[in-house]
Amino acid sequence: MKKYCFNSKWFLLHFLRLCHLLWIITSASSGFESDELALLDFKKQITQDPLQIMRSWNASMHFCNWTGVTCSPTNGRVTILNLESQNLVGSLPPSIGNLTSLTAFNLGNNSFHGEVPPEIGRLQHLQYLNITDNYFGGSIPMNLSLCTKLRVIDAADNQFIGQIPDQIDSLLKLVTLLLPVNNLTGRIPASIGNLSSLAILSLSRNNLQGGIPKEVGQLSGIRFFQLSQNNLSGL
Repeated sequence: MKKYCFNSKWFLLHFLRLCHLLWIITSASSGFESDELALLDFKKQITQDPLQIMRSWNASMHFCNWTGVTCSPTNGRVTILNLESQNLVGSLPPSIGNLTSLTAFNLGNNSFHGEVPPEIGRLQHLQYLNITDNYFGGSIPMNLSLCTKLRVIDAADNQFIGQIPDQIDSLLKLVTLLLPVNNLTGRIPASIGNLSSLAILSLSRNNLQGGIPKEVGQLSGIRFFQLSQNNLSGL
């Protein structure tokens, strides 16, 4: 009769591999469901859709095939949401922060209104944010500073009020910062001088006050710098 030797190390190794595989599958499934629910919640906030873009956002096809949605070919999570210039009217739900694999978010040239929810700070893979030419109001959410991979912020031509958050200096990879044509007040934060990668900066046509902080001189890579039509002093 043959004798079989039980190898506990072999068993433990394969057991751990199986647990890891199950964790990956469970996490991916949870991520897919979270993404789909977040997109459907986004759709609920759309009040006008004259081009009927949202018609494709239904159960007859996978959400990765919905208009404006791009998913990763490796893990199937939503990485790009591009709905630029679609004549959409609506607002952003807090659940937008559940699209945690999002790298690019483009709502430019629509008619979105209301505040940008602080949950946007959960999009920690976000590199490109374009919400220009809308009607977003309220303050620029401080939690945006948690999106440390951001390279482009274009929030021009909206109705933002309040001050530019000091915490903006955490966005060390930021190359482009466009905030013109808003209702921003207060001083230009000295912390902008810490954005060593910044090449394009426009804060024109706001209600900014005070002088230009000397720290701005630290922006050695700046190529475009615009502060016109504010209430700045000491120029």
